[in-house]
Amino acid sequence: MAAFPPRTHNAGVSRFPAHLQEAFARFTAQPTLLNEAVSGLGAGGLNRRLPGEDWSIRDVIVHLADSELVAAVRFRMVLSEDAPALPGYDGEAWKRRLHYLWRSPETALSLFQQVRFSSGEILQQCEAAAWARTGLHPTAGQVTLAAMLEEAAWHVEDHLGQIAKIRAG
Repeated sequence: MAAFPPRTHNAGVSRFPAHLQEAFARFTAQPTLLNEAVSGLGAGGLNRRLPGEDWSIRDVIVHLADSELVAAVRFRMVLSEDAPALPGYDGEAWKRRLHYLWRSPETALSLFQQVRFSSGEILQQCEAAAWARTGLHPTAGQVTLAAMLEEAAWHVEDHLGQIAKIRAG
């Protein structure tokens, strides 16, 4: 899996806030970490669930791809609109109604990587003031772009932990 592409526009101009550099590094490393977390799994491993749990590794991979689409739209809305109402989603309903059981994990991994890297290209160009821009999240209320970046990185880390627990059995 490819690493996050280096900055090409405004090369040498560091406008990225120091307090967000660690979150951005985690954010851009996560496609590789996700690929590594599921490497070598066959159909049985991808469909494995912990006893009493409803989410398989396949479900988690597809969920991450779908939620990345929502995050990408939210980033773009906050950057281009004034205090927009951000879209929400019901992860459980998406799992059932968007047929996670039959979705391709390879397609989901590729989609996650491409959308994450596309958002990363946009975010690495943001001026310092952009990180304070806000949107209205359906459950969290008013959120800044900076908080959205941190939440996106945390969300994937949480699911990487879930995948590790399922693999460990």
